[in-house]
Amino acid sequence: MKKEDAGALLGRLRGLLVKYRYAVAVLAAGVLLLSLGGGEEKAEPAAQVQQGMAQGFNLAEFERAAAAQLSRIDGVGRLELMLTLESTGESVYAQDRRESVNGELNGSREESITVVSGSGYEQKPVTVKELYPTFRGAVVLCEGADDIHVRCAVVEAVSTLCGIGADKVAVLKMQGGEP
Repeated sequence: MKKEDAGALLGRLRGLLVKYRYAVAVLAAGVLLLSLGGGEEKAEPAAQVQQGMAQGFNLAEFERAAAAQLSRIDGVGRLELMLTLESTGESVYAQDRRESVNGELNGSREESITVVSGSGYEQKPVTVKELYPTFRGAVVLCEGADDIHVRCAVVEAVSTLCGIGADKVAVLKMQGGEP
């Protein structure tokens, strides 16, 4: 390429940059953000949530955490919580269905769980949805159960936390000594 041709080309490029300077600035900012963003960090929390869901529901841990929060209600004092489950949680997985019909009466049906390969040799099923446990009822023993306001606050909190009606929550006075 000759020197004059290169100069003409640079002149045209400079003219286009001046004409489309805002579009070029937005494009450059986008490229800069993409290069600095690091897409891996955004993928990790989703993987952590899936791993946490796959580990299952721990009733004892849930009871401890709920009791710790309920005992912070004004006037409750010492508190013990017992929950009963109607059903445990489960995962619903995607399924492949294949049906073949041979003639009018003969047919076969095959169902299999869809599996996606992970990193390395790891394979995970495709989860369509997670069904959480359903609570049946709750018994709360607390020192402050004599006060109707404390009792109502505990019933409301447990009903909201567990998704059960107030008629499924019993709040009783705890004995004065160690249980």
